[in-house]
Amino acid sequence: RRFGSKTVLNDVSLAAPRGSVFGLVGENGAGKTTLVKHILGLLRAEAGSVRVFGMDPVADPVSVLGRIGYLSEQPDLPGWMRVDELIRYTQAFYPKWDAAYAEEMREQFGLDPAARVRVLSKGQRAKLGLLAAQAHRPDLLLLDEPSSGLDPIRFETQQHKPPMVPGALTVTGTGREWTIICNYEQIELPAITAKLGASIVDEHEASLNDIFVANA
Repeated sequence: RRFGSKTVLNDVSLAAPRGSVFGLVGENGAGKTTLVKHILGLLRAEAGSVRVFGMDPVADPVSVLGRIGYLSEQPDLPGWMRVDELIRYTQAFYPKWDAAYAEEMREQFGLDPAARVRVLSKGQRAKLGLLAAQAHRPDLLLLDEPSSGLDPIRFETQQHKPPMVPGALTVTGTGREWTIICNYEQIELPAITAKLGASIVDEHEASLNDIFVANA
């Protein structure tokens, strides 16, 4: 992918199988968000192809986007709405919305249902965005630089399945931005995988532990 004379994505090849968690690590402007936009069908590939669930997200956006949960770096949430109003509004777009799951997340995140979105802290808005991205139980979850609002992100295994990403993962800052791609299907808590896909900057694969421990 090129923007003018600048090449942002060059020969990127990535496959996220069922039950996997991928991290894309790179400097600011490396192309992580651009890649996510291709997955969401917001950009058309200039060469090669993008297939999500075997479908072209540009040609068939309704079928693809209904199965995706997406949290952007800065969730664009209407400030005039109350938390409970935003949850009900988002629910209307997803036939498979799980209201009980949404309420469980709201309570775990400590979000006041009567609070206006505009008075929420950055972290609270990120949590509300995560709730909205997950309550319809998507097959694919995209978290674009989530550490900007949740620092650090903690996906902690508890006695019950936590109403967040199904797994145990704690990530601390390393001076790099990162994007997480989770393919939900067939994930089991004790056996969750965490892997770096082909890094846009470093052009190699590694485990999350290798990357974050090496840069700690």
